[in-house]
Amino acid sequence: MKNTNLKNIDSNLWQAITKSDYMQIDYESLLESNPAQIRAEELTLSLKEQSLEMPDQLHVENIQIPSSQNKRTIPLRTYKPSDKGILPVLLYFHGGAFIYGTPEQYDFLFFRLAIDINAVIVSVDYRLAPEHPFPAAMEDGYDTLLWLSKYAGNIGGDKNNILIGGSSAGATIAASVTHLARDKKQVEIQHQYLLYPPMDHRLKTQSMQDLANAPMQTKKATEWMWKHYLPQLIIQPPKYAVPLLEENFKDLPNATIIVCELDPLKDEGKKYTIKLQQAGIVVDLLEIRGAVHAFDFFPCSLSDTFYTQQVKLYNKILDPQK
Repeated sequence: MKNTNLKNIDSNLWQAITKSDYMQIDYESLLESNPAQIRAEELTLSLKEQSLEMPDQLHVENIQIPSSQNKRTIPLRTYKPSDKGILPVLLYFHGGAFIYGTPEQYDFLFFRLAIDINAVIVSVDYRLAPEHPFPAAMEDGYDTLLWLSKYAGNIGGDKNNILIGGSSAGATIAASVTHLARDKKQVEIQHQYLLYPPMDHRLKTQSMQDLANAPMQTKKATEWMWKHYLPQLIIQPPKYAVPLLEENFKDLPNATIIVCELDPLKDEGKKYTIKLQQAGIVVDLLEIRGAVHAFDFFPCSLSDTFYTQQVKLYNKILDPQK
């Protein structure tokens, strides 16, 4: 570990991180010099992994839906518990610094989660930077939201009960789509679920300075992430691009926001929570002790405990009486 502030990292988590083949990838350097190479290296590693066994009671399908732009479609990966009728929909955006990541990387989570929370999960294979900077990912997300508001029944979902969520950069996109949806007034999102979200491109928070060299998310990597996402717009980002810069937080859906104790992005999530609360939005803020950014991708007791916690959180969102 590069930083003495990380002495509190969960020991089993740290063991899992150091054993992971993905630590062979020099994410920080590649984000600066060759971001697309990260996708190639992750794909190579993923092909070596043992394939996950899909539960019998789950139906997984890759579909294409129309984009608002002519001659394009948007790929979605859907997870639906079998023979369960019409279910709530969780519209989800994967992480990956706006630059890499795939819906399939979340199979390890969604194979279980869709069944345990009894919901249809729709994961968006949105366009990636730097080839497709902002607003491409947000546009794909909003197009998907609109499609679900009309055709969710085609995949066994309730078009009137849509939650939105994402992890890391995916949480940023989810937040942007949520603000856009509030302003367009075409679809009502029931809840937003934001997992360790990057919310501010300025990188001035205390946690960003104190944890600048944290495992899994450094200040330098965060800086390059935003530069690729907002290449010509970084000095004066447009509306919706940087959630913490939004001026209007009223009439947004209630939120669950999860941050990690040893993540430089931690304070951005907390500041976003305050903005929502000041606008009268109910927010459930959780800080996972001993955790670094993206900790839940590593098999350890902390991740297992968090999975159980997530199931309870989602079930409470879907049924507040629980």
